Amino acid sequence: MQTVVIPLEIPADRWVAYYRGEIRAVVATSMDGRRIQLPARVLQPFVTPEGILGVFRVRFDARHRFVDIERLAGPVSSGGRLA
Repeated sequence: MQTVVIPLEIPADRWVAYYRGEIRAVVATSMDGRRIQLPARVLQPFVTPEGILGVFRVRFDARHRFVDIERLAGPVSSGGRLA
């Protein structure tokens, strides 16, 4: 199983696009420089009034399909953006 750690900082006013159906994926750069794309829906449990902020560990299977995500730390500088 592959694991990547990504910082995300998506303000609440930008996340509204998810609720409007305008975005389906989030593109982020991992701490080790890899670029990943994951379904926006998997971030829903982490939405706060400020948006989605923190460092997350994302696991993928051998076929590069999303397995799970967990929040490791609070707000940091970002590499994540809406796709």
